[in-house]
Amino acid sequence: ITQTFFNWKFFLMLTVVPYFVSIVWALPNTKIGSWKSLVSISHRLCGVCTLFLPMGLMLYENIFDSHPHPWLYYLSTLLICFNCVFGAVLIPKRIPSYDIPTIRAFGVGVTLGLSFVGLSLMWYFGDNPWYAPIGYLFSLFTLYTIFCAWNDSIQHIYTNYTSPYYKSQLDLDYFSPPKTGNEVGLKNVKYSLWEVFTSYFFKKADPRLQKVTVTPSSAAVVFTVTMTAVFALTSLMQLHYLACGPEGMIYRKQLYPKISSWSPYQSLLAAVANNFGTFAGTLVVQKKTSTFWGAFFNTIGLLIPVVSALAFQLRVPQESLIESTFMLHCNA
Repeated sequence: ITQTFFNWKFFLMLTVVPYFVSIVWALPNTKIGSWKSLVSISHRLCGVCTLFLPMGLMLYENIFDSHPHPWLYYLSTLLICFNCVFGAVLIPKRIPSYDIPTIRAFGVGVTLGLSFVGLSLMWYFGDNPWYAPIGYLFSLFTLYTIFCAWNDSIQHIYTNYTSPYYKSQLDLDYFSPPKTGNEVGLKNVKYSLWEVFTSYFFKKADPRLQKVTVTPSSAAVVFTVTMTAVFALTSLMQLHYLACGPEGMIYRKQLYPKISSWSPYQSLLAAVANNFGTFAGTLVVQKKTSTFWGAFFNTIGLLIPVVSALAFQLRVPQESLIESTFMLHCNA
């Protein structure tokens, strides 16, 4: 009995009891904001962290030619995922139901960010048999992502081409929308997160929306969403994994060891570039900047992984990024 009483594990267990009693009493009396506020704050914190961590991993890999600590990679991946998920939850809370192009744009941003996370995980874990089911799911998800991105681009191109409103527009979206939803008779109704990623990609926008939306089918927006759709095509590399599985990834790492070491962090950087573009769209929605400047800095963000890829190719000329990207064989 004496040995049990003076055992440190016994006192450790005793510590837990008053801790949980205190927690159970304190939490119901703590007001830390609404669920919407908590999600918004979490989204911002994850977003700020994802702007720095992946770039740090990329710089480390380039400078020291070795993998950063795995836990830093895991943390970066989780933060990007949480940033996308929290951002998705906020879409029905922040964007009115009638602003279909803006809802589509944020839906593309969420799916594309997660798709690049899948591409990164493929490079990092793809040669392990246990990862195969996850890799296959991400590969199929990538097809959905690319459909969403090109669907958004094509709809903007068609609207720009067929609408007289955009043919006469000369201000290049330097200014805010001239009208509000109430002024033109558009009503905001409640919609679900499920609708954001299903029916809203096929909904036809009301013609009155062109004077209200912060994502008009103007030249600046058409260029940006089309560049985003082209950018999304880089995640198609996951289709090679869908066809070849872990065997193909092992063969790829044998042929391109340097690219395989660098690509997990490059893919995270692509996710950061995508999320940066989504952040630019958020500033437009909040009327902190114009659609033109939002589109401009979205395009600048897309250059981040492009410049990084050029830097890598100059550093490692013996391995071709183009050949690696279009590799078709599963084995020797």
